[in-house]
Amino acid sequence: MRKVLILTNEFYPFKGGIGRYCEELINVIKHDNQVTLIAPEYNDKLRYSDISKNVALNLFSGGQFKYWHLPKLIKKVISINFDEYDYILVADWPFWVAIQFVNRFILHKKIKFNLMLHGSEVLNLKNGKASVFARVLNLFTGVETIFTNSNYTKGILLENHHVPKEIPVVVTYLGVSQDLKLSNETYLNNTNSGQFNILTVGRLDDRKGYDHVIKSLGLLPPNIRKKILYTIVGNGSDEFIENLKALANQNDVRLMIRSGVGDEELKKIYQQNNIFVLAAKHSNKKIEGFGLVFLEAAIYGIPSVATDVGAISEVVINNRNGLVVKEDIQEISQAIMKLYTDRELLSELSNNCISDVKKFTWSKLADLTLNDIKKGETQ
Repeated sequence: MRKVLILTNEFYPFKGGIGRYCEELINVIKHDNQVTLIAPEYNDKLRYSDISKNVALNLFSGGQFKYWHLPKLIKKVISINFDEYDYILVADWPFWVAIQFVNRFILHKKIKFNLMLHGSEVLNLKNGKASVFARVLNLFTGVETIFTNSNYTKGILLENHHVPKEIPVVVTYLGVSQDLKLSNETYLNNTNSGQFNILTVGRLDDRKGYDHVIKSLGLLPPNIRKKILYTIVGNGSDEFIENLKALANQNDVRLMIRSGVGDEELKKIYQQNNIFVLAAKHSNKKIEGFGLVFLEAAIYGIPSVATDVGAISEVVINNRNGLVVKEDIQEISQAIMKLYTDRELLSELSNNCISDVKKFTWSKLADLTLNDIKKGETQ
């Protein structure tokens, strides 16, 4: 079996996009490859989780990455015999930087690896706190292939960094589980219900635009607004939650905020909603590199209303599986009103969600990611 090494600072039980990416990728490839995972131990739950079955764990003390953890990562990199592995994938920027420290200052033989980029780290290494590393290191030494989660992420990478022409940059869209029977039958049966439920799932962060959604709902006629329940599922500070509740009261919006929701409970919540709304905001520090939550909603046939930010329009196609609008409260409100009043359009978009989501699979991502190692076998 081929030996695959994956390095990441985010993994189970930490909830985040990078950890989810690594978890799903490993679940696909561990059946045909011998996978070793380098990751923090967090609270040690991983060792006793089904996720770790058939995976060699090489964990180190700690949790979510902080800048002062970098020496520990460098030490970890030095301890690894990279020659043992047929394929090496670095899934987050701290290990990317740690390897380049080792490549420049410690090892005579350069470590070769493949790199996955998710979006925000591209800007962080250009203009953020991490930009100091880009000034003292050659970020692309030893990099064999770069994977990005969208064409948008690929674009900002090439715009902000001098990627050597010989390094291929490959777009590998994220996926969603295809294990569930993809059907919107239940959704369509509830399309004409008098109650209209709207859902947002994501970290409780200002750039997700929860306030814009609440204000846009506040612009709807009172007789319609009272039939709408807006549910937010996400974790964040108590202060942020209280601010959203206060804003909902000011705009006479029925709001429910759910935190600490597990995967099974989240599935049930998705099935209770008519549209998914995410009014993401432009940011100079963080970007929407893909938009996995839109696909997760589409599994259940739920169309989306989304702002045209980052790579979102690569997932939500306007007037096909949802509506894409400007970062404007009036436009968000009009889009919600349109789907509320035009249930035939809602049904059409729902049908398209089911057909489109079939294109986004973790197995397709895995095939693209490990394509180089497969080519090596046939040579």
